[in-house]
Amino acid sequence: MAINITSLVIKSQDFTIGKKTYTVRYTSELDDQFSDMMLKIGKLLNDIQNTDYDEAMTLDEQRTLVRDAYSEMLKISKDYLIAALGQKAADEIVRYADNRTVTITKIAQAIFEAGQDNDLKQKYGTNRKERRGKGNN
Repeated sequence: MAINITSLVIKSQDFTIGKKTYTVRYTSELDDQFSDMMLKIGKLLNDIQNTDYDEAMTLDEQRTLVRDAYSEMLKISKDYLIAALGQKAADEIVRYADNRTVTITKIAQAIFEAGQDNDLKQKYGTNRKERRGKGNN
């Protein structure tokens, strides 16, 4: 008897964000784009954490440093959404998320993870009842 491992091969996935459904088609190029995104964001976060916030740096300079890094993270995450869904869909999602960097980065990560295995469905469920039953309100 053969073991069915077809569920490991995820070629596309539908996502609902707001009231709209988007379809992602997974490719090795999209995987590469995600790896690049995570490396770049990791470097930006590392730069923020390793900056010497001493007395020589004014509060405005510190704010500028962090805001510039977050702006770059938003651009990097949006580039991944464009690669995954196209320009129009990426713009809609960014608008829906009110240009919030962390939210958009999490959406990009969720899209990537859903293409790897069924963990996202198991973790969050596919409907409100399932999510609430898993402690994810």
